Amino acid sequence: MILKRCYITLFISLFSSLLFSQGLVNNGANIVVTSGANIYIDGDANGGYTNLNAGAINSDGTISLEGDWTNNGSTDVYTAIDNTGATVFSGTTLQEIGGSHNTTFENLTMNNTGSGAFISRDEQIQYTLTMTDGDFDLRNNDIQLVDATSTISGESSGNRLKSTDGSGIDGQGTGTIYTIRNNPSGNIANLGLTLPSITGNNITIARGHLVQSGTGTYSGNSSVFRYFQISPVTNAAEGSNITFEECYTPELNGHNSSNLIIYQWISQASSGSPAFWSPLADNSSGNGQAVSITRTLRGSTLNYIKVTLGSSDNPLPVELTSFSANCEDNGVNISWTTASEINNDYFTIEKSNDGNDFYTLTTITGAGNSNVENSYEYYDSEPTNGVVYYRLSQTDFNGDEQAFNIISENCSGSNTIEDNFIIINNPAHEQVQLQLTGTEGNQYVLSFIDQLGRQLIEKKIFLENTTQTITVNTQNLSEGIYSIVFHSTDNIITKQLIITK
Repeated sequence: MILKRCYITLFISLFSSLLFSQGLVNNGANIVVTSGANIYIDGDANGGYTNLNAGAINSDGTISLEGDWTNNGSTDVYTAIDNTGATVFSGTTLQEIGGSHNTTFENLTMNNTGSGAFISRDEQIQYTLTMTDGDFDLRNNDIQLVDATSTISGESSGNRLKSTDGSGIDGQGTGTIYTIRNNPSGNIANLGLTLPSITGNNITIARGHLVQSGTGTYSGNSSVFRYFQISPVTNAAEGSNITFEECYTPELNGHNSSNLIIYQWISQASSGSPAFWSPLADNSSGNGQAVSITRTLRGSTLNYIKVTLGSSDNPLPVELTSFSANCEDNGVNISWTTASEINNDYFTIEKSNDGNDFYTLTTITGAGNSNVENSYEYYDSEPTNGVVYYRLSQTDFNGDEQAFNIISENCSGSNTIEDNFIIINNPAHEQVQLQLTGTEGNQYVLSFIDQLGRQLIEKKIFLENTTQTITVNTQNLSEGIYSIVFHSTDNIITKQLIITK
């Protein structure tokens, strides 16, 4: 049925109902649904609502539909929003909520017994999102809960909010559901995170479902399919408790619920490191379930709080924030700092005179599990002439080992040293890091050669120090084996690089 623009005002009386079996197109009309009345748009995929031009609905009753909601009009659709009307998505096939213009729903109920529904643009809900049946997929779009009393109700493992990539893969969408509040505290809008009292106006509390990647040596690990971000905030929240109220089984992403840990995304100016995931206090106590995990927030230079869940048997970070070597007396003092450690049994320091062949110098006991900064050092008293290379690695209690970057030092007192270079990350992906050694102030040329002998990259470098680390972008190189040639006036040094995609 098509309601022509501006000519028809449809009143639906108290306790009455109206059925549209092939969808409803509102071409500029004003629909008034009185209290207790119901419009039901039947017909599965065909039983949808399409809004055109200045179409509007003033509803104190219920509008239920089995098909898609498409707002291609010039309005938000609903007028006189007063928390009495409801829109119910009651299909048995996947329903879409979208169009060229956003909609502010008064109250929205998800009651789809099939594949649920998804949004294809940003939308708003003034008051309550009720999850009765079916999942609600945000994909790459956002829903704002507008009112200061807005809330989510009825969510469970079988009917939940999620974010997919559109093909059904969970945890791959960037969409969030959020609300903006003044001086928030507690489980705001029932989003599932209990906050300490935060002072400030227009604080955004957002819940997303994009999987978070680990950092440092655990960059291959990942979080559950849920995270929260609260912004802006100051360090006033440091030392306060935060509670992750729930994480449903389909969101666990392979984690064991009994080993869940809260992680906070932080940055610390004192270490000069980029932001990283840090486990919060008491991570070794075991949680037993995927709900009501309370931890203490860490201080951070960031102006927002961001938290997610991981687990102790598949941790997100062990973060090395510094690793250096300095000439002292007749030896070399090696020092390093960690911002956090999980299951760390011990460190191993290895030494090399050429940057290729390393031998074990010593092992140092790690902190095990820690979310505070730890500093370590070791003095290498073995006589060293010219450049010497050190490599640091970390071994977990289960025997897993991760190697960190290679560093070098020259204690010979000369600025002229042997030309050489080492590949820090090999294989490489989108970029490769190289550590060059040579005469300070000299020019060197780096060439990347493929297996057909073609020169694909050339870079000229003036060494500012006897040792210098550079990064080369390898995004445009195909997967395979390449030769890196290091040219100086007197030397040509070649090493092989593996590129993976």
